[in-house]
Amino acid sequence: MRGLAVLVVIANIASADPAPNRIEVEVGKTAERDVGVLRGFFCDDPSLVAADLVTRGQTNVWIVTGQKVGTTQCRVGDHTRPALVFDVIVKASK
Repeated sequence: MRGLAVLVVIANIASADPAPNRIEVEVGKTAERDVGVLRGFFCDDPSLVAADLVTRGQTNVWIVTGQKVGTTQCRVGDHTRPALVFDVIVKASK
């Protein structure tokens, strides 16, 4: 019974923010995400975004700029640590 209660709490936390690793950015606009100590990144379709990692203080920030309309997944991190995976959706400029 306790296991069920834990699952309910986890489900409620997950439903509070259904897409925490989703980034929507317009062509020509920039979005940033704090990625802690992670280094390196790879996008499935690098033609959609221009990206960079910069260090600010004691943390790394992943900066992504929309290049052309489309959707790609990007992994921030290297093979020695768990990575963050972002669904990046690039939309047309308004």
